[in-house]
Amino acid sequence: MAVTLRDVAVHAGVSVRTVSNVVNDFPQVSPHTRATVQRSIDALGYRPNRVARRLRSGRTGVVGLLIPRLAEHYFAELADAVVTVARENELSIVVDQTDGRRDSETSPLRQALDDGLWDGAIVSPLSMTRSDLGRHANAPLVALGEHGATFDLAWVGTDNVAAARDATDHLISLGRSRIAVIGDQHGFGGETGALRTRGYRAAMRAAGFRVRRDWVVAPGGYERVDGAQAMRRLLALAHPPEAVFCFNDELAFGALHALHAAGVRVPDDIAVIGWDDLRDAQFCVPSLTSVSVDRFAVARAAIDRLVPQFAGLDTTHDHVVIPHRIAVRASTAGDDRTDHRLTDGGTR
Repeated sequence: MAVTLRDVAVHAGVSVRTVSNVVNDFPQVSPHTRATVQRSIDALGYRPNRVARRLRSGRTGVVGLLIPRLAEHYFAELADAVVTVARENELSIVVDQTDGRRDSETSPLRQALDDGLWDGAIVSPLSMTRSDLGRHANAPLVALGEHGATFDLAWVGTDNVAAARDATDHLISLGRSRIAVIGDQHGFGGETGALRTRGYRAAMRAAGFRVRRDWVVAPGGYERVDGAQAMRRLLALAHPPEAVFCFNDELAFGALHALHAAGVRVPDDIAVIGWDDLRDAQFCVPSLTSVSVDRFAVARAAIDRLVPQFAGLDTTHDHVVIPHRIAVRASTAGDDRTDHRLTDGGTR
């Protein structure tokens, strides 16, 4: 039989209302009484009826997360972080893949928010426009990524220009001057690549280095195959680079594959840096140096800005810039190990 509020009240020697106040985290309970009730809750194994609570509050406890593609490891890891942080806030996440299409970014918002299926949403848009959000102007929403930075919404992201400058400066600090980039983008929806190219050019200009036109590569996509194809193009140049800055780790993994196939040593001949600091970056060979932006920090900032909107407490639509760092690994810094052979008779 399920444990009730009355059971907890009898066990703790308090009223049912006091137990309800503790369960609902109301402030008008003394620390001593709250501790007493909590001990009884733990001892009896009481679990609040969250369905009833949500019916009373008019909330579902569900938040939508709209991301371009789950197949991209960055968005899979971001979704994992958002789900984890949401659970800490007693929220459930519904993940919807948009493929970066405008209709797929707007339809879930229209249906779920209008029908009251979600309390709010966290959106990483690529094609949505400011006008698409007009009917949801008062809905609890948080935008992620560069395309949503100009929307009149709470926003969480990073300083792409500054981070790209730091990534390029890292390569310059290693004595590299012929530095190429893979990931340049243009036009609507290409804000991410454009900003990172701007930071790269600023660092090269500050160092007095020339940027050749054929060192700035706009790939067909941001996947590993695109990185490999772009790297092969760079290797075929009359003046190939001695370092490559890839605008995500997927591109960098593809570039490393192409370099290995061509017999090019990394980082001796060409140093490689990526962006996103995916879990795989630590385990590829050589391990990948990458621009790192804490995904759990992104998730926490997004949830922290979404939850107050449920009660209409936050209308500032503030922007939060998550700090970045360069996670330096062997693809730029090299590896102190010079002998990777197994010992005689050894197995692995």
